[in-house]
Amino acid sequence: MSGGKTSMDHRRREGTLFDVPRPGRTGVRLPPLDVPTADPGALFGAAHRPEVAGEVEASEVDVVRHFTRLSLLNFAIDTALYPLGSCTMKHNPRINEEIARLPGFAEVHPYTAEHLVQGALELLWLLEERLKVLTGFARVTLQPSAGANGELAGTLMVRAAHIARGNARRHVLVPDSAHGTNPASAHFAGYSVVELASSARGTLDLAELEAKLTDEVAALMITVPNTIGVFEENILKIAEMVHAKGAYLYLDGANFNAFVGKVRPADMGVDVMHMNLHKTFSTPHGGGGPGAEIGRAHV
Repeated sequence: MSGGKTSMDHRRREGTLFDVPRPGRTGVRLPPLDVPTADPGALFGAAHRPEVAGEVEASEVDVVRHFTRLSLLNFAIDTALYPLGSCTMKHNPRINEEIARLPGFAEVHPYTAEHLVQGALELLWLLEERLKVLTGFARVTLQPSAGANGELAGTLMVRAAHIARGNARRHVLVPDSAHGTNPASAHFAGYSVVELASSARGTLDLAELEAKLTDEVAALMITVPNTIGVFEENILKIAEMVHAKGAYLYLDGANFNAFVGKVRPADMGVDVMHMNLHKTFSTPHGGGGPGAEIGRAHV
């Protein structure tokens, strides 16, 4: 235990390479080259600096160890508990990371001829079929390239469905416990956002929903479990109320990992939903997605 404590204290005290001068230390030295010596001043003129004031003198090992110690200051799921469980800090098994980096996946060019990428296309199709089973929806598209992109695609689906019925409607309801990007997605789809206050239990207040659920509401965007980690225990009643007004129920799939394989969103009354593959299905995060947008046939 004392060794661990010493190590942690040492990381907290990590300064900069400027703080511990090591005169005479240098990085990699290349052997002399059999080429004529050039005058940097003649090559670069006024841009040439013969030396840098206060330049760090450090060996390659000094630099590598310094930045490795700094990296240990990063908070990560590999080193400590991350209690939120929403958005980005999901556990990605290392085997998934390795597979995603295989040349057959990572280096496929978007314009590769179809007959050369049948294996990749088959995997995409199989993924869509598996997602249909997990969600209960009739259709799935992998076209959106990230979660917020999936949200926008979903709200645009809702708008298109209402337009097909003759009225695009004006508002989208968003609880204060919903995923933070929901209002922006609704706005980009051309809707004004109406916020719903949560109940004392941290769930959607049904009286608040009933008061603001008018004929001009296009959809309710809800997150289950919500951003504070609470399941909407009245989700079936919520879906019934939304559908009675001719609106759609949109589920933000940021926390789908909390009940995937246990309950299908379609059975909860959800009409359209996006899923983040880097959250629920542990694909590597940070490469622009992919997000997956799921829509039921009637939307």
